[in-house]
Amino acid sequence: MNVTGITWHAVTVDDDAHAATKKLYSETFGARIGVEAPGFTMVHFPDGSMVELYAPTNVPDYGFNDAIAFGFRVDDIEAAGAELSAVGIELLGGIVHMPEIHYAYGHFRGPDGRVYGFNQRGPTV
Repeated sequence: MNVTGITWHAVTVDDDAHAATKKLYSETFGARIGVEAPGFTMVHFPDGSMVELYAPTNVPDYGFNDAIAFGFRVDDIEAAGAELSAVGIELLGGIVHMPEIHYAYGHFRGPDGRVYGFNQRGPTV
């Protein structure tokens, strides 16, 4: 598996902090707001990294640790999922493909019990 960096971050915030944090990232940091839905905002940075803001009610059932998680960029999301499974790592929720934004992601529980993500970006995702 080829991991190219830590590129995904998730932060769980309440409604008041959500708006203020989104404003900080976009207006002060100059990030681009991507996907938005009630209780969810995907924020893109120029280097390809992203932060997703989640309302507590939008966090997956398996959770994001103590409100913060991060994920690794991989070259091949399907191969990475298979390799993680082959070494006994628990995949959570399957791999999700978002072809409209050329992105795919999955989550897993690490040996330390924490939830992590892995993701792929590119034209064939």
